[in-house]
Amino acid sequence: MTRRAFLEKYFVRFAVSLTLVGLIVYTVYHVFGSSAGSLLTTPARRITDIEIIDGEGYLFREEKVLTVSSPGIVRDLAESGSKVSRGGELVQVYGGYREDELADTQHALERLEGMIAILDESRVANGTTLAKAEQYRADAVAIYRSICMSASRGEITALADMAERMLILLNRYGALTDPNFDTDAMRSELVAERDSLLRGDGVKITNDSASGYFYRYDMVDGYETLFTPKALEDLTAERFAELTRAKPITQQGFAVGKTVHGNRWYLAVGFDSTAAQFIKAEEGYAFTFPENGDKEINMTCTDLIEGADGGVIAVFASDEVPSDFAWRRSQTVEITVGSTTGYYVPDAAMYVVDGTEGVYVFESSAVYFRRVEVLYRGDGYCIVAEQGDLGGNYLALNDLMVTSGEGLYDGRVFE
Repeated sequence: MTRRAFLEKYFVRFAVSLTLVGLIVYTVYHVFGSSAGSLLTTPARRITDIEIIDGEGYLFREEKVLTVSSPGIVRDLAESGSKVSRGGELVQVYGGYREDELADTQHALERLEGMIAILDESRVANGTTLAKAEQYRADAVAIYRSICMSASRGEITALADMAERMLILLNRYGALTDPNFDTDAMRSELVAERDSLLRGDGVKITNDSASGYFYRYDMVDGYETLFTPKALEDLTAERFAELTRAKPITQQGFAVGKTVHGNRWYLAVGFDSTAAQFIKAEEGYAFTFPENGDKEINMTCTDLIEGADGGVIAVFASDEVPSDFAWRRSQTVEITVGSTTGYYVPDAAMYVVDGTEGVYVFESSAVYFRRVEVLYRGDGYCIVAEQGDLGGNYLALNDLMVTSGEGLYDGRVFE
C-alpha cells in the first residue's frame, strides 16, 4: 500500500482520535488546572458508618463445679456445652493411676474419643447413592480452601473444627467409592485401644440438680463462686475492680466438670466517660466476640453502675446459649451502639464561611459553596445529612467536592 493510499484509508480515524485527545486535554485543563491554580475533587457518596465501642467483658453465670475426692482419668458421657436433664450422666472417673501417668493417659483418651466421634459422624445412611460422593468431595475441597485462606490470614480459632469436618466428608466419600474402606473396623480398633486405657469400672457422676448445661473439666476456672448472678445484685465499681483482680479459688477435691443452670447469663463491661455516653439502660445492643470467631449475640443492658471519672460498669444479659461458644471468664467484646447514614466528606473538603459549615463543589467551570449539616465526625472525615432535596444551597449526591484548591470563593470561575 502506498503512503497516499494509507493516508486516504486511515485519515478519518486519525482525525477522530486527535479530536478526542484534544477534548480530553481541554477538559482536564479547565477542570483541574488553570493559570489561577489547580483543583482536586471527589464525588459526594452515600455511606453508612457503624459506631462500635469495645471493652473487656466478664462472664457471670449460675455454675456448679463437679468434684471427686481424688484425681483420676475423666471420660465425658455428655457433650461439653450440651443441655442435660436432672439425673443425666455427665462423666465417668477412673482411678488407680500414678500421678505421672495422669496427664498422658488423659490426653490419649481424649484423642481416641475424638477419633471415634469422627468415625461415628462419618457413617453414611443406608440407601445413599454414589452420586452423593461427588458432593462430599466438593464440600471437602471447599473446606480445605477455607482452611488455607484462614491460615494465611492468621485466623486459627476455627481451624480444628474445619479440619474435623473435612475429614468426616472425606470418610463419607471413601465409604461410597472404596469397597475396602471399612469405618466399622477402624472404630472397633479404636474402641479396643480406648478401653485398654481405662482401669476398673469407674465412678459415674450424674446431674443431681435441675436441668442445665454441662461443661468439661478444662472449662473450670476457679471463678465459679465469685462471678455469680447474686454478686451482680449489689455490685459496685470498687467490687467489680476487686473481682477482676481476684485469684481463682482452689476447689475442694478434683474438678471433673461443671454444670450451668438457667439460660440467662450476664456480661459486665467497664467503660470510660467517652464510651459510657453510648450505653442506655434497658436498651438492646448487638455484640460481636472477636475471640469467638466473631460470634454475634444480641444483649440487653440491665444495669448501669456509676464508676470513677464519669465511667460506668454496664451489665448486659442474654438468654441465648450458643453451643459453639467458648465461655471464657473474660474476653474482648465489640458493641454496635448506632449507625449514621449520609454523605461522606473528607476533612480536606470542609470549610467554614461566615460561620456556616460547607464544601465547595465544582460545576460548569466554576466552584460554588454548598452548606452541610454534620451528623458524625470521624478520624479525617465526617458524615453529613442528605439535604440535596432542599435546593442548590446544599450538598447533593455525586456533587464534585473540592478537596484541594487555592483562593476559593462562591462563584469563582476556573478557566
